[in-house]
Amino acid sequence: MSNNMDPEADEIPLDSSIPGTSKEMSVPIEKHNLKARRRNVIKTVNFVSEEDENSESESDIPLVKMSDSTKAWYDNVIPRIPDIADISSSGKQNGVLNRNEDGSSTLEHNFGDTETLTNRERMKISVIRGSVVNPNLTLGELKLLGCSSEGLVNDDIRCVLWPKLLRLPEESSFSVNGLETIHNEIPNEVYQQILKDVARSGSHISQNATQHEIDHFHEELTQLICWVLHKHSTLNYYQGYNDIAATVLLVMGLKRGLRVLESISLEFLERFMEKTMEKVNQELFYIFALLERVHPTLLEHLENVELFPHFALAEYTTWYAHKYAENRKLLHRLFDYFLGSPPMMPLYLSTVIVAHRASEIFNTTPDMGHTHKVLCTLPDDLPFETLLIEAKNLYRQYPPESISNDVKEYDRKRKFKEQEWKAKAEASRQEREKQRQLRIVQSTPRIPYRIRSYKTITVVTILALGLYAFLKSSSGLN
Repeated sequence: MSNNMDPEADEIPLDSSIPGTSKEMSVPIEKHNLKARRRNVIKTVNFVSEEDENSESESDIPLVKMSDSTKAWYDNVIPRIPDIADISSSGKQNGVLNRNEDGSSTLEHNFGDTETLTNRERMKISVIRGSVVNPNLTLGELKLLGCSSEGLVNDDIRCVLWPKLLRLPEESSFSVNGLETIHNEIPNEVYQQILKDVARSGSHISQNATQHEIDHFHEELTQLICWVLHKHSTLNYYQGYNDIAATVLLVMGLKRGLRVLESISLEFLERFMEKTMEKVNQELFYIFALLERVHPTLLEHLENVELFPHFALAEYTTWYAHKYAENRKLLHRLFDYFLGSPPMMPLYLSTVIVAHRASEIFNTTPDMGHTHKVLCTLPDDLPFETLLIEAKNLYRQYPPESISNDVKEYDRKRKFKEQEWKAKAEASRQEREKQRQLRIVQSTPRIPYRIRSYKTITVVTILALGLYAFLKSSSGLN
């Protein structure tokens, strides 16, 4: 890396960080993002250049994804990273939004003393500060800063480097207009669903937040989501998108968060925002294809209980933001990792988490319901720094293209199994209907039988009374 690093920089390695956990893999690191991905970026009136409203904005999402060997500071502007003293004196995020004079929002910090940073975090900040001053820093090296131990450490640093990871230029010359009414530009049924999900996003902010702060957070989160959906009408909202948007909002604030969420949506979440989740349902089977290689016994166990890997759907589509909304330090660190990784990395992390919990899964009642419940409930004490390294190594050894055929085969089996279940369900329904009809047919003769019985009793009674009367009258004559 750079020769300009602080002396402490050598004390913490960028590529792993947990002593003894990094492994040599048989496959070298593949170069990501070499394939050009071109898009038509739709212009919007809600981001207006103060210099020239009619000129084409240079702040649109880049049309081509860059190689990791590309220079990180493509605009030749080296960002300023707060020093340790500034970060220590400002404290840790409490998740409350505060409106600035320019109308943007930032986190209101609530710090105590200077002991809020651990020694490892202090060393990592020194590494970051020493790295970013290098004018020749590459995009791959910048990603490594976020992926390696401790991530980007602090939201003040993330606010500077997340846009750089996403190749977003400075936007000081832009103002935001029309956000208060942006919800009118999307379908009402979508807007109503967003409101419901945003109302359930309270776990992302401090429990000590006032009702005014909560309402303000909900308002800005709704505006943030609606702006992206309006600008890119081909993107469809899905439940869980609000959790990713909430994380972006808390780190970036509203104004800068617009472009960051837009870029994340286009480059990482686009598959989730198609009209159906069919592609996502298939991708989940990367977990099975990977388990087949790293823990075949566990895979056999999951297949025996007829469990599909859809227990990881929320983790995959929200980058764990739904699971760990209240643990902001961990969640924001995971975002550092995912922003510096290929889009399917969350599935590799899910795989190593499942393998890590193998004993717990084997000790669970071996049926679909109990196993699914365990896998959907993630522990709070997972060794994430170690698991992130394992996920990265697993990706190097088995990149998606190397196991895609197995994934398709697992998905084919899934569709066949679903058809089998549907056929059984339909056969069961038809059998219940048949039994119901049979009961109706069997109960029909009972009414005539009763009627005939009543008639017989009546006739016998009349005859008995007549015979009694006759006998009585005959005895009287005698």
